[in-house]
Amino acid sequence: MSNFRILAVSSVFLSTTLFAQYNPENHVVTVSSYDLRYLSDVEEGSSEERKELFETYFKKMNESSDLLISNLVLGHYFGGSSNQVKQMAEWKSLADADAWLVSGGDRRKKAWPDKEERKAFLDKYNKYWVGNHTDLPVRELVASRVKRYNKGADENTIVSVQTRNLKPMSEVEEGSSEEREKLLDEFFEKAVMKNDKVLSHRELRHYWSGTLGGGDFYYVEVREYKSLEDMNNPGWAEVNEKAWPDEEERKAYWEKVGKYFNPGHTDLGIHWNFVKLTKR
Repeated sequence: MSNFRILAVSSVFLSTTLFAQYNPENHVVTVSSYDLRYLSDVEEGSSEERKELFETYFKKMNESSDLLISNLVLGHYFGGSSNQVKQMAEWKSLADADAWLVSGGDRRKKAWPDKEERKAFLDKYNKYWVGNHTDLPVRELVASRVKRYNKGADENTIVSVQTRNLKPMSEVEEGSSEEREKLLDEFFEKAVMKNDKVLSHRELRHYWSGTLGGGDFYYVEVREYKSLEDMNNPGWAEVNEKAWPDEEERKAYWEKVGKYFNPGHTDLGIHWNFVKLTKR
């Protein structure tokens, strides 16, 4: 497959007889992983040229269609391969993701109308990529709990990706999905939205591929910070005290929400977010 694709989405995803979104108000997030060539392996390559080419390509492609709602372009920071780039793209539906994919050639022709100029640019751009990709699980984005960072940014940010472990509802005493979602909504509104160190926030649930059931029901939490220092010291204690000023009410809230979670989390990665390539 060509590296020109920002994402690869199998046509089987479109089969409505196999699955449907759990909540039609939510969005779909696809994640694909690509490998960069090391600069030492790129003939007549340089970090300056690569930066210029990538910024030009992603700006044109991000603006080429409204189907792509947002796209985080995540590079290596901690964990994984140092030459790996992940793209975490948000769509209204899998049909929109597929439409974006199949229209790639037309969008590139529109972005670079002259055939020779287009070929020259893409030849240069393509030499920095190995030419492979891996499609990771497709997830459902809880659209009601998305915090977006809409300010301009010149410096790359830090994105952490973790799993949180929900208990199966059958193991929660006097629990209900309605109460759980209400409690999570409360934390999002009172804490996540009020924490200035958290630039953006996404909550991704199981949708297609991967495992579901047989133990913890985990979801993926994607949070963006200005720096590693802010990620390590996000100030949740102070934020929570402001959100629930009364100590007894705060204690009661955490006892309620705590019964829905098993302890611990899994770190899936800490990444640079390449802000010049990102679509917010």
